[in-house]
Order: sequence, then structure tokens, then C-alpha cells
Amino acid sequence: MKPEQTPYLDLRQIPLNALVAFEAAGRHCHMRKAAQEMFVSHSALSRHIKQLEARLNTQLFERKNNKLQLTAPGMRLLASVQKAFSELNNGLHLLDPTQVAGEVIIGTTGTIMLNWLLPVLADVQQQYPEISFKLRTLEPHQETLPAELDIALCLGCPNEPDKTVKKLYNEYYVPVCNPALLKGKTIQSVADLLTYPLLHDSLGQWITWFKHHKLDGRQSPQHTYFDYAYQAIEAARLGMGLALADIVEVSDDIRQGKLMQALDSVHPAGESVYLVTHPAPLMNYRTQLVLQSVLKNLDEKGARLE
Repeated sequence: MKPEQTPYLDLRQIPLNALVAFEAAGRHCHMRKAAQEMFVSHSALSRHIKQLEARLNTQLFERKNNKLQLTAPGMRLLASVQKAFSELNNGLHLLDPTQVAGEVIIGTTGTIMLNWLLPVLADVQQQYPEISFKLRTLEPHQETLPAELDIALCLGCPNEPDKTVKKLYNEYYVPVCNPALLKGKTIQSVADLLTYPLLHDSLGQWITWFKHHKLDGRQSPQHTYFDYAYQAIEAARLGMGLALADIVEVSDDIRQGKLMQALDSVHPAGESVYLVTHPAPLMNYRTQLVLQSVLKNLDEKGARLE
């Protein structure tokens, strides 16, 4: 028995010029404007469209009230063609080393840098060895940023009126520790946390955590204080106690078994991470590539992106 045949031809049987003409006509919904863009006559453009419709045995355009409109199949094809052309354009950019080669300057907090950003940048550099990085450490809630930054990931909204500032995601905190500290068991209640050593950073998130649960965090048998969250998280990896960390920053550690979530409870910390970049028209292609990788990684980690 013969396999079922599709009524459509494969891409090799469709002239590329016809697809280019269709994309221009579909984008403008105006034959004259599309013809002018392609530097061809109106009749030549129309022939390309008719040729494509004949090959596909499908009407792609119709006229309503003397206006050119895409049919439903035409709208679906236009979306596919534009996506394919965009991918092709990206591939052509990658062939030009001047589009990729160069330096991307990134600023972020030490905790973000050490806990999830560096592995992302390592993957980018493996895929695009032409890209080099210069990294700058930012303080939490730093209002003014160095002008040289191409990308900044800030804890708290900075005052940068000449750049594009966008809230990226809200932080959600979970208590974490080395599995050996709890012998692999999960703590059953928030009050039970107070029987273990607590690891603090300068933002004092444990205080907010326990107040939210109407408990006094001072009842813990031992407290260790650090300047930065990444130091408290590293101490948690070493088994020194429980740290409170943003779930994005410790998701890889939890997956790899270096840390465990000590309590099945997630608390919004009231902190937000902001993305700061040059306006889109001023952003070079290599910065766009890096930014795409960063956003993709955050999405994979389950960050609640805005």
C-alpha cells in the first residue's frame, strides 16, 4: 500500500523568487509597494504570485472593497515564510565575522554572575568563540551603572534614563542546604528551620522570611553573616547551614544534588531583577546573541519572566 501523498510540493519545487515576492506582497498587502521594494514591475510581481498559487493550488490573496487581503492559507504561509527568512538572515549574519567578533561588556551582581550567568556565557563562548566578555560586578540596588555596559542584570531598578530598562523577573526564595545537613530528609515546617544554623547575607532575607511566617529567626542555634548572597550559598554547599536563595540561582545546584530545597515552600522576596540594555536599534548583533542565550536559559530554569 502506497503512503498517503501530500497535495503540496516540497521547498525545492517552489521558486525562491516567488516566495520573496509573496512575502513582500503579504507584508504590504499592496502590489505596487511590494514591486517597488523588489525593483520589479507590477506585472512581474503578479506573475510570481500567480505562479506560487498555481504550484500550491491555493489562493493566497483576495480583493475586498478594492483592498488586497491575505486569505487564511495566505496568512499561515506568510508567518512560516517570514520565520524562515528570519532564520536565514541570522545564518547570513553569522557568516560575517564582523557581526559576531568582538567584546560584550556585562554587569551584574556577584550572586547572579557566579550562580547562573557564568555557565551561560561559557556555552555562548563555545558556540561563538569570536565573542569575548568583560564582566563588571554591580552592587544590589545600584542606581547608576557604568556607561560601557552592553547588558546589565540588576537587583533593583537602576536610574538609567538613556537606556532600555525592563523588569525581567521577580525573585522567589527557598531555603537550601547540603543534603548531608538534613540526611536527605525534607523539613516538615517553617518552625523546624529554627533548629538548624542559618546563613545570612546583607539583604537580611531570613528576617523577612520568618516575619512572613510569624516566627522569630533569632531562635536559631547559630548564625553566620556574609556580605553577599553567593557567599552564603557557597557556605550552604559546604554544609555550614541553611541559606535562603532565589530559586533561579540554585536550580542547577538542586538538579545536580549539590543542594536540596529544605522546605517545600516558596516565598516572594519583594526583589526584582531588571534588564538594562542599549535601545534595540543601537544593540549590535553579538550582544543580541548573548541576550538571547541569557533569556533562553532563564526560561529553562523556570524564572517567571515578565
